[in-house]
Amino acid sequence: MNTDKRKLNYNQSSEKRNRIDHSISSIENLPNELFNEIFDYLDTYHMHQAFYNLNYRFQRLINSLSRSFEITFRRSKSEQMILFDKNQIPFIHFLSSIHTKTISSSDFDSSFNRFESLIFHSDELDILISVLSKLTHLPRLFSLTINIGNISADLTDIYRSIFDLPKLKYVKFIAMGPEVSVSLPCCIHKQVNNIKHLIMNHSITLNNLFSILSYTTQVENLSFTHKMCRTFDTALMSPIMLPNLTYLSIYGTDLRFDAFEIFITKIHSKLKVLSLENPAKDMNYLNADRWEKLILKYLSQLEKFYLICEFLGSCRRNERHISTSNSFNSSFWIERQWIFETEINLETFIYSIHPYKKRWFEYDSQYNMINSSKFMQIVFTFICYTEECYFLRHISTAGEVYHLKIHEDVCATELIKILNLLPYLDSLQLSSLPFADPKHMINEERELLSMVTCQNQITKVYLRKMLRIEDIYFLIELCPRMTYLKVDFSNHMDIEDNIPKILIKINTKYSHHIRLLCFRVVVADEKLVENLKRMIHFEKFFSDYKIKRVFDNIYIEWK
Repeated sequence: MNTDKRKLNYNQSSEKRNRIDHSISSIENLPNELFNEIFDYLDTYHMHQAFYNLNYRFQRLINSLSRSFEITFRRSKSEQMILFDKNQIPFIHFLSSIHTKTISSSDFDSSFNRFESLIFHSDELDILISVLSKLTHLPRLFSLTINIGNISADLTDIYRSIFDLPKLKYVKFIAMGPEVSVSLPCCIHKQVNNIKHLIMNHSITLNNLFSILSYTTQVENLSFTHKMCRTFDTALMSPIMLPNLTYLSIYGTDLRFDAFEIFITKIHSKLKVLSLENPAKDMNYLNADRWEKLILKYLSQLEKFYLICEFLGSCRRNERHISTSNSFNSSFWIERQWIFETEINLETFIYSIHPYKKRWFEYDSQYNMINSSKFMQIVFTFICYTEECYFLRHISTAGEVYHLKIHEDVCATELIKILNLLPYLDSLQLSSLPFADPKHMINEERELLSMVTCQNQITKVYLRKMLRIEDIYFLIELCPRMTYLKVDFSNHMDIEDNIPKILIKINTKYSHHIRLLCFRVVVADEKLVENLKRMIHFEKFFSDYKIKRVFDNIYIEWK
């Protein structure tokens, strides 16, 4: 089915209705233009079954060379479609091995001159290889996707057949079986191959990967899943020129950093994007100095760098990772704007590096208040005070943490203890703040609250869910250096009822620094903005201010 369906708005539909004679009493009197619109909402099988055999007019209309048909095989009756107007079929999708047998009995020649994409699922490898051997003469077969499911298999002959298809530019191979192997010999002779995108959603060793790369030296986009090999032999990894390779994505299991380094040094490429996800439980992936040396020497054109490493265990077990975090704040990382973050979710520690992206407190160039050296962020998905604070005591000595995000609810007393361990914190994002009432604190907690209030450097606060207006009051008191406050509301009534209270609280606090408020509400519209303007004018909160809406966010800024 055509995925780019034309969507008619009311005016377009009205114009079409006006052009149709109201005296129409037969479907044949409807114009071709209307049928073209109808066909756009039908897949090829239903269109052919409903209209093709009605009369000569519909045969001519469907056979029009201005149309092309995408075929998805869902039923046995679809088999006859393979014989229908071969020069009009750009795409065929076979959903099961039954349909793969259909295509294996079909002849494909140059008359399929618009056939560009083939997707099929099959766990019968002999039939699959037979099918591939029949596709060599297709003049425009640019895209091939194969899914053999969860079977264990040797993919060598399949890859050999794939590389015999001269026009292919895109290949995606999915094989999720536990034992999948490829053992192609390296290509000795120059291979005429146009594959630009090679996506291997199956496990493969580095040695076997190099063999495949010897057949696809023009590849631009490469993705694969690493498979550990006990007989890993660097001698089998001869240097290979991949002059067009700009994107590399690796999902790894047991890909040690030493082996990854060797791999990078052996491929001569101009990588611009590198992505690594869960390569191994190897501490060396968190060694900023080794990364810096590798990138400067072999990946000098790298623009975007993504790394995700997961480590299981308690905070105490992950203590050895903490000392590495501050090294990602050097000038090398700052200049490239690659950000190091830590996320803690129960006993899972996720360390990541990614390109800098705009954060919630950067709504306008005037308020890009982030310091280029203040990148390091900690994300708590779940708060367990004993474990997390043990971690924070160590990370605060290893480096300065500037941004904290807590996904789950955290009570005020736990929040204060956490903030006490992060004296350099600049931004704070909270899910919600239950029990934010100093009256219910014991003396020791109130003393700590007083100390944290005096010492913290927080300038930006975001509360995702306000349970009570007192939550906002508490945060305003807790963060006296705050310049930017953002709050999410659920509806118009909440925002119109509570904004005056928040503004009164701010204006009655003598030493406040807040100059920017952001209120997020899903149903934000210009009517709400006008209501807020009238309220601000009536209450005379500000004499010099600006208010504007950006999607669901309403900003109020004053001097």
